[in-house]
Amino acid sequence: MGQQSKYLNCYPDTMPGDNDLCFVAKASTNYGGFTVLAAYAVTGAVGTLDLVLQNYGATGTVAGGTVAGHASGTAAVWAADTPQTLTITAANAFIDSGEWLVLKKTESAAGNDLTADALVHIEYVDGVVTQG
Repeated sequence: MGQQSKYLNCYPDTMPGDNDLCFVAKASTNYGGFTVLAAYAVTGAVGTLDLVLQNYGATGTVAGGTVAGHASGTAAVWAADTPQTLTITAANAFIDSGEWLVLKKTESAAGNDLTADALVHIEYVDGVVTQG
């Protein structure tokens, strides 16, 4: 039997400042880590935003780099209520035991922000899975 996908929903609220963080999940220290398979984000307003998922390690600092982000690596124009796909970086998709997966708002155009109903939807599986 293959591994079953599981899902996390993160509601980051407005995250008004650039480089703001939202801690999404910590990999179990008892049962091991998990691999992010897919990630999507949606906000309720048109705006120019850049969101990334990062591995923040066990100490709360960047450890494994960007797990997922925009394909261009820069801010993108978002349509209201339209899910945006975050591109997975296969080499960084595994979050090891005790490490944190965080959402980081890295850049936005002046006056643009996530809305109170913003959602980041993450598909993952337990353990290490080869991407692609």
